[in-house]
Amino acid sequence: MPDGHIHSPARFDSFEVDLRTGELRKGGHRIKLQEQPFLVLSLLLKRPGELVSREDLHQELWPADTFVDFDHGLNSAIARLREALGDSADKPRYIETVAKRGYRFVAPLSNHAAVASPSPARASPASEIQPWGERRPYSRKVAVAIALCLGLLCAIGAWTAYRVNSGSQLSRIEVVPVGSMRGFQATPAFSPDGSLLAFRQSDGISNMGLYAAVIGGDKPLQLTKDRGDCCPTWSPDGSQIAFLRYSEKSFSICIVPALGGTEHRVYNGPAGMAEGLTWSGDARLLVFSESGAANPTRLRISALSLSDSSIRALTDPPPGYLDRNPMYSHDGTHIAFIRSTVAGVSNDIFVMPARGGEPKRLTFDHRPLMGPPAWTADDREIVFSSDRGAATALWRISANGGTPSPVAGPVGAATWPSIPAKKGLLVYEQEISNANIWRLDLKDRTHLEKPPLAIISEKGYKMRPDLSLDGKKIAFESDRLGFWEIWTCNSDGTDCEQVTSLHGSAGRARWSPDGRTLAFEFHPNERGEIYLVEVPGGTPRLIPTIPGADNLSPSWSNDGKWLYFASKRGNEPFQAWKILADGGAPIQLTKNGGISPVESPDGRFLYYSKYEEGGLWRKPLEGGEETEVLREIPGYEWPNWVVTRKGIYFLKFDQTSHGRVEFLELTTGKIVPVWNFDRYVGWGLAGSQNGHSIVYIQHEFSESDIMLIKNFR
Repeated sequence: MPDGHIHSPARFDSFEVDLRTGELRKGGHRIKLQEQPFLVLSLLLKRPGELVSREDLHQELWPADTFVDFDHGLNSAIARLREALGDSADKPRYIETVAKRGYRFVAPLSNHAAVASPSPARASPASEIQPWGERRPYSRKVAVAIALCLGLLCAIGAWTAYRVNSGSQLSRIEVVPVGSMRGFQATPAFSPDGSLLAFRQSDGISNMGLYAAVIGGDKPLQLTKDRGDCCPTWSPDGSQIAFLRYSEKSFSICIVPALGGTEHRVYNGPAGMAEGLTWSGDARLLVFSESGAANPTRLRISALSLSDSSIRALTDPPPGYLDRNPMYSHDGTHIAFIRSTVAGVSNDIFVMPARGGEPKRLTFDHRPLMGPPAWTADDREIVFSSDRGAATALWRISANGGTPSPVAGPVGAATWPSIPAKKGLLVYEQEISNANIWRLDLKDRTHLEKPPLAIISEKGYKMRPDLSLDGKKIAFESDRLGFWEIWTCNSDGTDCEQVTSLHGSAGRARWSPDGRTLAFEFHPNERGEIYLVEVPGGTPRLIPTIPGADNLSPSWSNDGKWLYFASKRGNEPFQAWKILADGGAPIQLTKNGGISPVESPDGRFLYYSKYEEGGLWRKPLEGGEETEVLREIPGYEWPNWVVTRKGIYFLKFDQTSHGRVEFLELTTGKIVPVWNFDRYVGWGLAGSQNGHSIVYIQHEFSESDIMLIKNFR
């Protein structure tokens, strides 16, 4: 790799890179950038306009004796670097990705003439970045030493957990990406012999549907083209693939030949929360999670006969619980599945005989689980994805129960595992993403004052923001330190602080009218509860509401005396309630369903969604009948609207765009588009009561890859 020498500092656009101090600045202001992304940037700057291969970056930054998952490390470094530069993988201004090969710095350097001719002899990385090394002469050595120590600890942990020779085991494990398609590759499923892989593909607008690929092959084969297709499962002989197809009003089970062809539908049911599909070993049954028409949150594991289309229930979950994501063992004798609360935060693994019967509980964590469980090739263990250790990772547990242990190999977020009956392989979905909080400033109800602005770009994912009444503070939930906790920032993105440290799942924070207290939901065990915390520096305290129920989504009355919230008991739908903020007996406000209750700015109405039915509704606070205000909001998008004095802003999604903000004028019922998004939008919408500002979550970069673990044991 011929190297040039670039004088420091290097300048491009409004950025300045100082190799002597290891600093990146924009407009004179220092931008935080970790060491590894900075080293990647410095190497790209040495060869502007030229391809820097992944192999070159590997050799320069991750020596062969360093224990690290190179692909994940480089992907993460590039993602952090793009985040710092405000760059995009789809429309790069600075760093261009050359698929399967490497990266290229494409922006012109203002001091490009200072780049000398390539050196006749190859310099070592340390000598190339020596000016920075004068300040931190041992940073690289320390980093390598730390990495080696971490690798040794991981090996020792694996030896303790699995009682195998850790050194030989880790040396045999190889983690590599499967394919190089753009966008999202998700929900992977191995064919029985491990030679083929089916998965869901999406780049946001086009190229959606299910694909099948040969492991180690080139171009995958597109099987379907519907945006709602998900969750493939293979027939025992590998000749067919069954999958779920979701639409706004229903979901179906379809079957398509594994090499492409005409699909046919074998089941159609009401839209609900159905999730997961698995094919029995004798090819006679498809087992799935079935929701009832009367109660879409009543979810059980059922078996569909492919010979006569009859359906037989295999589980009967307790009131208030859902059974989903079933997976047959390879020998066809047992089914593993997930049992969760309707809120979806508390989940655990269960196993039952394939013919049905009393299930056995294996885990007791009450933690989120991502994707279905997977059986190891010998059916002795079950692998599952969970954030039980803060970060989302793969875990394994004996099919007879016991203590879960981490799976050796994956680095970074790992979800949706799949394991074939042969070949010692495992695939999983790995997502790399960052979501920031953006603000729309409006000059009137439907026109922007200026283009949207990213106001909070701290690392980690974010959801459900809320603006204080004076518009000076934003509260939101974030997983930047592993667990979902409540954070606050000034509305310009400065002075961000962590409010809670509960090591669980805290969210849906709402400001009191005086801006001194936050109400939020927290899930300490199986059920959600309502908490209050004074900011800054307060200690969260429980507000007792309805025992044994899921109590969620609090909000304040305009005078700050009452807390509205939603509660679900057993198989009943969510209902809206209120309780005095100082405590007392809760009062039920709705009878026909209600979640995310909010008092209107004029104090006349209570607005709420319906989780089971969908739509946005309201009823007079002084008493009276409810009326539907807006049909366009599905039940699962209940946080995606905000009531202002001008009307209602809400998020609208379709199959041809990334979504948009729309405005409902309450006096006329007219709906007007406000802003079309050019990137994925996250969960939650908030705004000032005067309608001058709207805040939302936007993915700055987001992609998922399917990763293959070779020599999995």
